[in-house]
Amino acid sequence: MKKLFEQLRSYIQANRFGVWGTVIESTQVDCSVGINFLMDDRGHELMGTLPPRVLDVLTDSLSKVLGGKEPQLVTVALPEGGLKVFLDPILPQLRLVVLGGGHIALPLVKMGKMLDFQVTVVDDRPAFAHGARFPEADQVVCQDFTTAIHKLGFDANTFVIIVTRGHRHDKTCLVETFKQHQAAYIGMIGSRRKVQALMQDLREEGFSEEKLDCVYAPIGLDIGAQTPEEIAVSIMAEIIKVRHRGRSEDMKASQGDGKSGR
Repeated sequence: MKKLFEQLRSYIQANRFGVWGTVIESTQVDCSVGINFLMDDRGHELMGTLPPRVLDVLTDSLSKVLGGKEPQLVTVALPEGGLKVFLDPILPQLRLVVLGGGHIALPLVKMGKMLDFQVTVVDDRPAFAHGARFPEADQVVCQDFTTAIHKLGFDANTFVIIVTRGHRHDKTCLVETFKQHQAAYIGMIGSRRKVQALMQDLREEGFSEEKLDCVYAPIGLDIGAQTPEEIAVSIMAEIIKVRHRGRSEDMKASQGDGKSGR
């Protein structure tokens, strides 16, 4: 049992989604009361000894528990009898990855930490990517964007903000982000004209409309933001809305003429 809980602690520390389950009632000889198990977000059992027939029945319940982010008591009906299983979701801390260390990144990092995100900043310039500049960040990466994104890896728990210093770097970050598992949010700064030009470039390179439509660009809710702090507020407000309400087309708001800077 001690080894099982040590494995569970390691899994949680790795910041991964999953479900911790406990059998609380059972008529099954091979699935007794008190059995604990850990399943990942794809329904694979990582720890424990649940019979395959029970795992198969629990798959749908696993998705509901992770989607609803609430524990659930599940009754499993089998031909030879039933059992009750308590499923408790393991929800890792949300990740905020800021690609670009310019002046908009400064308030973004502070607000991200205020909202309890695990915050990472990436920039390829040593003067813009160091701990003294971003003391609140959990991680500051000074590396080219392609390498950094590949090493970080994105998933459904990751919110990505692209605020680099120019069109070329924005495109690099967006292309590399597309290569990762679909992030919870991808936002990119820039005027509507520049965003449209970049999207057209990507269409001509073969990226689908479905993929491009996943990007919030221009980024942020339309609140008339002008200063870096106001722009950061509009971006984080959009992220909060996506986090709690999901995607909505009316949230793809303009940042005006793009004078917000980097």
